[in-house]
Amino acid sequence: MNKRAFIRKGMLASATLAVGPSSLFSFEGARSFSSHIPVVDTHLHLWDLSEMDYPWLKGKGLPLEKNYSLADYRKATKGFPVSKMVFVECGRAPEQYLQEVDWVQGLSGKNLEIAGMVAYFPLEKGAAAQEDMEKMAERNIVRGIRKSFMPGNSGYFQGIALMKNFHWVCEVNIGHEQLGDFLDMVKKFPEQVFILDHMVNPDIRNQDWNTWEKALMPFASQDRVYCKVSGILTRTSWNWELPDIQPYFDTVLEVFGPDRIMYGGDWPVLLRAETLHRWITSFYALSKALSMEEKRKLFHSNAELVYRI
Repeated sequence: MNKRAFIRKGMLASATLAVGPSSLFSFEGARSFSSHIPVVDTHLHLWDLSEMDYPWLKGKGLPLEKNYSLADYRKATKGFPVSKMVFVECGRAPEQYLQEVDWVQGLSGKNLEIAGMVAYFPLEKGAAAQEDMEKMAERNIVRGIRKSFMPGNSGYFQGIALMKNFHWVCEVNIGHEQLGDFLDMVKKFPEQVFILDHMVNPDIRNQDWNTWEKALMPFASQDRVYCKVSGILTRTSWNWELPDIQPYFDTVLEVFGPDRIMYGGDWPVLLRAETLHRWITSFYALSKALSMEEKRKLFHSNAELVYRI
């Protein structure tokens, strides 16, 4: 573990023992950190099972296999200053991707805090997808595309090449074992902005920090690649504590710097492991040592810049 992460982990472990978990994760404790700074949630999911088909949800049971509305999200974030959200595609049936965009645009028209969307699109269609991309771009809610990473697929690369015409970000949800291929792809598109979801899904449960950290380090020099601080609580053991996740936050801060990381809630997928209340409170604690300027970047201004919201 690098010196910076080791020292910070030790300090937070001591603080946890001093104040106790109930104090650390209470709402009042969160307010004592930075809850007056506006937050852009860059990773919001909502779904209505009567509107579209979600194959990955079938048989999942609760808490995921039910409807999740914006009213539910507002209840989950009550008391926290979430000012804007970016909706991220929810794995509906692939052929319904434009239907999902229209549904989100309708929500946004009535709820302006939904400021942008990362949509699904079949990038592997390649150059032939130009017309379909233009059709999707008519929906001005779209700010980017998330599609399963397809290294070596020429059509996929051709699709990514088209994205710059619409100023869309390319978002991927991968693990550290795919970062080598991803880095090769990033270098092919120097004008394209890429976003890594969920801190590249580290295996915190098994404490595989070294392998994950080594795979991330080459991205320190890739100034068009951003990283979301999101999704990590679903990667922990059931009895996790803040010092367990602090080194992972410190690492993405070190690799990407305060200009290329941003907060994401990953709600309601997060509910498989924890409440959104506890994640936001933990996020405040993770970033407590940052300067006010750095916090503003992480909490909202980086997201506003990258997603143009």
